[in-house]
Amino acid sequence: MDGLLGRRVNAVTAVATVAFLVHQALLHFGRSIGWADSFLDPLCTVPVFLGIPAFGLQRWLPDWRLPWAHTVAFTAVIAAVFEGAVPRFDARFTADIVDVVAYALGAALWRTCEPKLR
Repeated sequence: MDGLLGRRVNAVTAVATVAFLVHQALLHFGRSIGWADSFLDPLCTVPVFLGIPAFGLQRWLPDWRLPWAHTVAFTAVIAAVFEGAVPRFDARFTADIVDVVAYALGAALWRTCEPKLR
């Protein structure tokens, strides 16, 4: 995949960013979507947190790509923190294995859809 609209824009990053922002706006205005409230943010986390900086870095270094190992490590840390550590000391959060799957799925989709080098 050469990216969104033939550019070096990762379509997963673009869709995840829009979905995340729309979901946060809905929450701000008191609207709730059951499944989205539970799983959309974890699904979008890795594509947004890695995709936006990667896009910026690729503007200066067009041949740069984040290695798979770094994507996996980042995803593991995010999952461990938000599904392991945070729920232990903040009662507003619960550990959920489905969120871990959502983090992993978001990471895999993002990394698989990274625009290819030319």
